Amino acid sequence: MTPCLPCSDDTSLSMNSRTRVIYIGYHAETLLLLYKERSFEVVTIGRIQEFLSDRTVNPINLLFKAIYALRCRNKYRTLESLLLRLWTITSGLSTSYYRRYSDYLKAISKHNTVIINIDNSQQTADYLKSERIDLMVVCAWEILPAEMIAIPKYGTVNIHPSKLPQYRGALPTLWSLKNRDSESAVTYQLMKEAMDSGDIIGQHTFSITEADDWKSIEIKIDNILQATLAADLKGYIDGRIMPVPQGELNRSTTGRYDEYRKIDWVNEDGASVYNKVNLYPEIVPADYCYTFFNGRKIMFQSMSIIKEGSSLATAGQFWVKGLTLFVKTKDVSVAGRLFSELNLNDSILFLLRRKGEFR
Repeated sequence: MTPCLPCSDDTSLSMNSRTRVIYIGYHAETLLLLYKERSFEVVTIGRIQEFLSDRTVNPINLLFKAIYALRCRNKYRTLESLLLRLWTITSGLSTSYYRRYSDYLKAISKHNTVIINIDNSQQTADYLKSERIDLMVVCAWEILPAEMIAIPKYGTVNIHPSKLPQYRGALPTLWSLKNRDSESAVTYQLMKEAMDSGDIIGQHTFSITEADDWKSIEIKIDNILQATLAADLKGYIDGRIMPVPQGELNRSTTGRYDEYRKIDWVNEDGASVYNKVNLYPEIVPADYCYTFFNGRKIMFQSMSIIKEGSSLATAGQFWVKGLTLFVKTKDVSVAGRLFSELNLNDSILFLLRRKGEFR
């Protein structure tokens, strides 16, 4: 249980007046935002399985995994604190995958937050009831059982980055960019059984320009979350904001989450490949986009766009220069750094092959 944050006498909040929250999601900034809001008490978070299952040999990455495993067990608090101090000193030597969650790890350890496995729906449902959870906040592409999302006193609020009912489904940001939309939104909806069809408690639009990419859109989304999430949640809880049905006008859906991870070199343009390769693991750790070479699955952790020299190859062909792998898409080339944006074995393969074609 998270201790009440210290505050002045005239603004102090009793423990009973705070909204008891469970957070399920990969977006660390949202969790940190919930911690900062004094009217919320983050009681529990959902387990991020990728932290436990990811294969790594980097000793500093392994240190992160050890701290997270201890937090999942909610035991050995002294050992956890000692290892966290060591992580604070050495985290700069970890990979970006783990550094991205450094503040997240520090926060859940500092607040001694319980981590539960939401894959066990019955156990989670029992926990929600026994701990008298008031609100569940979800910022992930999880499909939760209807009986679970209805248990909290105020239900379950999902954070969805589209102008619902447009782009119901996973990663709508990619489709906004792919379709060159002029605007999108961050929507807070009350989850129900049908995907992304819940009543809306807040929707905040933002513009999309030709200069935008996955990173600039993520910054816009984060800025909106910082400015509106806590206020909208509090307004809904105290009755000042009444949920509004979505309706079906302009309803659309995104592509299938896992199928879209496969790169289509011939039919996808460079911007689409660049955006999805970088955004997938930013949203869900270790969900990398991939291609095949001689029957072998090759995963890209990130990429950049290379506009010069794109006429040197046809779509799907690759070549290696130095430690950079270049691949031609439908229009321009994209590039990935060997040994940092591709794993060790794949990097050695391409370093030896030098040229070839993805099919």
